[in-house]
Parts: sequence; structure tokens; C-alpha cells
Amino acid sequence: MSDQPYSYAFLRYRQNPEAGEFANIGVALWAPESRFLGFQGSRRFSRLTHFFGDLDRDGYRLLVSHVERRFDLLNERLQADALGIEPVPESIRELALQVVPEDEGSVFWSSTRGGVCENPNAELAGIYSEFIGRFNDPLEHSRRDDEQVFRETFRPVFADTAIAPLITEHRIEAPLLSHVFKTAWKNGIWHVYETLSFDLLKSEDIEAKASKWLGRSINLKKSPENPRLHFLLGKPSLERNRSAYGKAKDILAGGEVGLIEEDAVVDFQNALRSEVRRLG
Repeated sequence: MSDQPYSYAFLRYRQNPEAGEFANIGVALWAPESRFLGFQGSRRFSRLTHFFGDLDRDGYRLLVSHVERRFDLLNERLQADALGIEPVPESIRELALQVVPEDEGSVFWSSTRGGVCENPNAELAGIYSEFIGRFNDPLEHSRRDDEQVFRETFRPVFADTAIAPLITEHRIEAPLLSHVFKTAWKNGIWHVYETLSFDLLKSEDIEAKASKWLGRSINLKKSPENPRLHFLLGKPSLERNRSAYGKAKDILAGGEVGLIEEDAVVDFQNALRSEVRRLG
């Protein structure tokens, strides 16, 4: 594969436009020769709270999820134009502004930068890691966090052209707890999905995380909406933690929730696509 030109821009967050302070929260990259359009954003907010103090955490996560979904839909349109009817944009800025227009308040795009690369997807991951990822404190002692498991394994399911139009964010309000699920859809009842990575370093952290989400799921299921909760599971990469992972699944099952493991992602996508088609 030969080198191809690309351009990229950072998505930036600012709490107060007049203060002039901002933090990079995502990066979009466009390589016109291969029609590669990618966006990688961070839902981690520890660095933002360090910069800006108080932060609407659920609102911030919804913001990043919304941008990701808009890029997925835009990418589908670009890929569907196999005959080249629409002119191919030269710069990421033209595409980025379709997702986040100018004067959108708390988020805005940086100036456009560019280069040449052999693999646009790898280049996007490298730019994100260098300018955004390495500044984020890990949420847990993990080899892969929740965001990485979702991005690498489960996000393509919800970006499926048959599924994506129905996917939205949804807040579940229960008597003692509320939670925003970034991926949800409704088929009579709400189906909501939360990614849980159990690719952690310590076995005790695996069981503790499962116990935490068992308690949360029991409370959330008391919502008047009677939602159907699903956990998207990332398995341990360390052999010594496989037993703890088995216990974690048993713990979560006590909450009467759906458990989808990453090894079963193809079957999950096919089953979800069939359910969605029955709605039509």
C-alpha cells in the first residue's frame, strides 16, 4: 500500500469561550484517496475537571457519543456513494463542520493539519494517542478500559447501516439512581447497553467491578420504564484472571441482565439486525 495524503483536526472543548482555555477531546481524520473518514473521541473527563472544575459528566459523555454517531452516519453516506456522484472533499474541515458546525458554543474545531501515511486508521490512532490519550489518567488498573473495548469491538455493531438509525442515548431514571446509556433503542421497551471491560490487572478489581454493576443494575431496573439492560463484556487478556471473570459473569447474571461477550459479537450483530428488521 502506497502513502496517501490525509488531513486532520482536533475537536476542542471550552467551558467559557471568553476565557480562551480549551482541551482536545477528539480527532477527526480524512484520507480522500481511500475515502477513509475516522473520528476518535475521549469520554474521560478527569483532565477536563482539572482544567475547568465542575463538569456535567453525563452531558459531556452524551456530547462525545453524539459526535461519534454523526461521523458514523456521514461515513456511511460517503461509502455508499460508490459511483462518485458527490464531489470528494479535499479537507477534513469540510466534513468536520457537517458534524459540529462553527459557533456551537462549548466545542469547536482546531485548524486543519495534514501529512501522508500508509494506513489512515493507524495514523488516526497514533495522533489520538500522542495528543489526547496519553494525557488521560486511567480510570482503573486496566489493560483495556471500557471505552477501548466499546470502540474496538462493539461500536461497529451499532454503526451497522441496518441498526444505526435506531440507536440513541437514553437516560434511565430510577428511584435511587439515574444513568445515561450512550447506546439504546426502543422496541416496545428500552434496550440499553453498557460496556464493561474486565481486562484488568487484579482479579479482586474484576469481582469488585461486577458487584458494583450488579447493584446499579438492580436499582436501574426499578425504573418505571422497566428497561432491558445489556452488558457488553471485555474479557481478561491475562490467563490468571479468567476464573475471576467467570465469577464476574455469575455476579452480573444475578441482576437478570443480558450479557454479551466480545467473542460473540458477530452473533450479537446478526441477532440485533434481525430484531431491527422485524420492526420494519
